[in-house]
Amino acid sequence: MSIGNNIKQLRQQKNITQEEVAKKLGVSSQAVSKWENNANTPDIMLLPVIADLFNVPIDALFSDSIEIYSDIQSFLKNDDVFRVVQMRGSKIVKVSSTFSPDEPPIEIAFPHDCNDRTQYFKVEVYGHIISDGSINGDVVCHQSIQSGTINGDVKCEGNIKVNEINCQKVICNNITECYHLQAGTIECRGDIHSATLTCDHISDKKANSES
Repeated sequence: MSIGNNIKQLRQQKNITQEEVAKKLGVSSQAVSKWENNANTPDIMLLPVIADLFNVPIDALFSDSIEIYSDIQSFLKNDDVFRVVQMRGSKIVKVSSTFSPDEPPIEIAFPHDCNDRTQYFKVEVYGHIISDGSINGDVVCHQSIQSGTINGDVKCEGNIKVNEINCQKVICNNITECYHLQAGTIECRGDIHSATLTCDHISDKKANSES
């Protein structure tokens, strides 16, 4: 695929016009049109600026598989969150609630005894989290969580099975097991099973939940 076709595809995915690209790059809209129609190519000095505009490495502009960079681009955000994504070859593995050879769980080793602010971090995992240790930070998981202790807010699209949670807010499907749960707010679509529960507000909690 030519650089012009890649620029066009990246521009369309970013949902901006040729005029907007031209303004950001300091060139004419006619120049951008010529690039995309393969009638001309960008000046070599513009390549880093173009790559930065679309949040891709420079070599992506010359790639025959620009869709790989486009898939990855959807996960890029300008924040301080650690993101974990699985890829098989050049394809991002979709998140599934079931384990299979094609969709295995992600097992992450978090810092041992992660109990102080110097190790505090935020993490987002596109898959399942399986961790024997503690997680000291906010956690977003697009499937299920099995862990020791979580000291931070939790947003989980699947089920949570942990020893202890200490946070301001929990959003989840089910809390299948948690010995000690302390939160300001719990938004749970299913059951909450906890030996010790301290919470100011619980919403969407089923009547048969244990607390």
